[in-house]
Amino acid sequence: MKKLLFLIACGILVACSSTKYEGTEATAKLNPVYVTDKATFQLLATSQVEKAVDAVQHFKAQFGDKSFESDVLLIADAQKLSLTILNDFGATMGELNYNNDLVVFDSALFPKALKAEYIVADVQFCLYRVDALQKALADSGLRFVVSVEDSVDGKSVETRSIFDGEKEIAHIEKSIGKITYSNYLRDYAYTLQGDF
Repeated sequence: MKKLLFLIACGILVACSSTKYEGTEATAKLNPVYVTDKATFQLLATSQVEKAVDAVQHFKAQFGDKSFESDVLLIADAQKLSLTILNDFGATMGELNYNNDLVVFDSALFPKALKAEYIVADVQFCLYRVDALQKALADSGLRFVVSVEDSVDGKSVETRSIFDGEKEIAHIEKSIGKITYSNYLRDYAYTLQGDF
């Protein structure tokens, strides 16, 4: 239980307004995500996913000097984006769903004040189309810079960075089977390993 609550707190800012929706917590109107203290990001439509994903991933999170890991079922396609946290026995410990209109929590374990849009935004920064992200972030005065390089083993590594002026505030590295996301501004990091 403590590990799950840490995972949710890790990298997520709290205090969102929410309303009840069929027994779960859901945002009645999607809140903007504050990428910095001033610059906001409106979540992209699910149709902007770069490549559909439907697989269990091994998730590691680090927030300051604390860490957590678990398996997560990640589904990202043109209709929805969902994350299901699984325990060691494969049972669901919590679930988050985004379908363009709502972000819904299907678990009593999530803190009610969680800004779920921040989780969705992090996943979108990793998995959504570069052109759509560049436009959305540019509208907020931020730069989304992407480069692709070959690693020493001959596999390509895509790097995605979000800049506020000259300062890099988030850094993403994508290679075959692995994504690493580091938020320098909020001091947290995620790693997903699995099928991409």
